[in-house]
Amino acid sequence: MSQNLILIVVALLVAVLVIWLLRSRSSQAGHHVDSSATAVGAASETARNVAEEVAQTVEDSLEADVVASGARPDDASAVASNAAAIMASGGAAAGAMSFTEIGVPADSSAPDDLRQLKGVGPKLASLLTSLGITHFDQIAAWSDADIVAVDSQLGTFKGRITRDNWVEQARFLAAGDVAGFEAKFGKLDRPGNN
Repeated sequence: MSQNLILIVVALLVAVLVIWLLRSRSSQAGHHVDSSATAVGAASETARNVAEEVAQTVEDSLEADVVASGARPDDASAVASNAAAIMASGGAAAGAMSFTEIGVPADSSAPDDLRQLKGVGPKLASLLTSLGITHFDQIAAWSDADIVAVDSQLGTFKGRITRDNWVEQARFLAAGDVAGFEAKFGKLDRPGNN
């Protein structure tokens, strides 16, 4: 839905720019600019074509990310997981997604305090950070394949992701739903309390 909104805004901006350029040229002496419905229609068609190209690029990127994750292209949960990761990382506008070295979606904004997850202490938080996992929304978007990839890197902490239900905890925290988190998992540990 938000991709369509972005495309509509881009199309409108292109149309306004084309119309402005046509009108600005009309003020120059000795030049005639066709401001008829034909010229406006051509500008609209150009804007629509640009918007469709952007939409196709985003759609192709999403499909490639699903295939790269090892999921089937018709796997709705994999598409949703990858779309959520792209949106969270800000990569949707560019049609690109970055991954950590172990293949899970990356995020480059200011990190969350992963120690708020039940079962994650300072050592485990440091290990996750070294793997490029720094945000609740990254963890919330993990597929089964992502969980396996991360779990294989956790050494003595292996199995903690599913045992402590990190994905569900992270969904509450990524959404800012502290009440929901505390109702299901108990009091939220504040930074410095671990």
